[in-house]
Amino acid sequence: MARDIVTLDGAFAYYINRTHRSLRMDFLEMTKRAGYELTPEQYFILNKLFHNPAQSQSELASDLDDRANITRGLAILQRKKLVKRSRDPEDKRKFSVRLTPQGEGVLKQLNPIIELRRKVVYAGLGKKDLATLRRILGKIESNLAH
Repeated sequence: MARDIVTLDGAFAYYINRTHRSLRMDFLEMTKRAGYELTPEQYFILNKLFHNPAQSQSELASDLDDRANITRGLAILQRKKLVKRSRDPEDKRKFSVRLTPQGEGVLKQLNPIIELRRKVVYAGLGKKDLATLRRILGKIESNLAH
């Protein structure tokens, strides 16, 4: 018995995947041009640490919802001297993670570049459009978590 196969032309997951891939490639190229070569995931780590200093590695992984990549990302950022990991003095099983001055400097230099790029990426979309997009993507993510 033949089954109907959904075409990709109308599949939202296909468009979301294409958009994700395009955003990722654009971000990689942007940071490379700026001289930093950071992945989006590495940038997310730096950004989270800037706004919430000295988190434990497990708190950071939970906050970013990306336990699989956090250890590797932190190791790369540590080799680049952008973050520092140290044992938690109260719990030797935990690592405390914080930005280095160099890591903070990278964020401060990238921020204006990212802000300019956001204007290009979101051109033609108003505040309402972006709020709707955020709400819809959040709802899809929430549906998948159940």
